Amino acid sequence: MAILTTEGLTYTYSAGTPFEKTAVDHVDLSIKDNTMCGVIGHTGSGKSTLMQHFNGLLKPTEGKVYLDGQDIWADKAKMRDVRFQVGLVFQYPEYQLFEETVYKDIAFGPRNMGLSEDEIKRRVAETAAALGLSKDMLQRSPFALSGGQ
Repeated sequence: MAILTTEGLTYTYSAGTPFEKTAVDHVDLSIKDNTMCGVIGHTGSGKSTLMQHFNGLLKPTEGKVYLDGQDIWADKAKMRDVRFQVGLVFQYPEYQLFEETVYKDIAFGPRNMGLSEDEIKRRVAETAAALGLSKDMLQRSPFALSGGQ
């Protein structure tokens, strides 16, 4: 079953002006649960614009975005819940690393969600294991790691 789906997703910047530019044009896509996918393309092809629709940072000019079968724009009051389920990372890692340790960087999102310290520790450990990060790496500055780490 698809966890994230778009139907006819279209987004136009500066609609109705001389600077109008359609960045995403009638995109239909389905991403299944527990899968990893990548979006590649040339600069200016609409990759970032597409991604920003997945958690509601942008609202479609046309079409729909569904998370677990539900239109994410059906109830604006639930957008916070959508953003807790669909996280985004920046294209350039150096723009999102700002804590003093790798552990604190990983804990940042769960902490902002208001989770308990025990749940934050569990999620950091789970993420570190999934990424192959050692306990030693978690205590290091993210800026002290090499690109391969």
